[in-house]
Amino acid sequence: MQKPIMIVGTSAPRRREIAQRRFGSTYDLVYLSPDIDEKEIRDSDPFTLTRAIAQAKMDELRAKVARDTALQDRVAQRPGSVAVTFDQVVDYHGEIREKPESEQQAAAFIHSYSNDNLGTVMTTVLYDFGTGKQVSMPNTTLTFYGEIPDETVARVVERGACLRAAGGFVVEDVDMKRCEIRIDPGTEEEVCGFCEKSVRALLEDVHRSWVQGDRCSGGKG
Repeated sequence: MQKPIMIVGTSAPRRREIAQRRFGSTYDLVYLSPDIDEKEIRDSDPFTLTRAIAQAKMDELRAKVARDTALQDRVAQRPGSVAVTFDQVVDYHGEIREKPESEQQAAAFIHSYSNDNLGTVMTTVLYDFGTGKQVSMPNTTLTFYGEIPDETVARVVERGACLRAAGGFVVEDVDMKRCEIRIDPGTEEEVCGFCEKSVRALLEDVHRSWVQGDRCSGGKG
């Protein structure tokens, strides 16, 4: 029996890697990049902002599937197929930080985390193609750092990954790892923008819709 499809709406290599590790055994993973202008969506509340952006990504992802007849047919033939999108920002003591606009801003962001902590706020949105149900869930993390020396900041910025990360925050960077004290609450994977617990909880939520719908129809169809 063929596995259901999970369309993962991200261009981030780390998210794709985590998705494969956590869900590759139970789903056929298809990666699509939801190309939206995130700057057009604004809100001062990080939970509202990430939910709105993740939902906009899902709208675009579903539109891409609708335009791809072959993928649409594959999804229709695989019961239990879903799509998932994400958005995450850094919440630095109430200041929402997205991707830095320059190396200078990235360096300033990273400097500010020295002997301090920063949070992330992420929303995961999941859509079930069979029921048409869409659900979402927020997730937060808090990462604590000791001193981050100037030379460490310079090396992190030189590698460039921080320019593509909210708040210039690359938790898995080898130099940043040396300065890290702990992540509490949360895990490194969640800081990287993929919350397995949220995805599984949302899958359980839409699965309940399948079961209830089947019971209501007397188990037919």
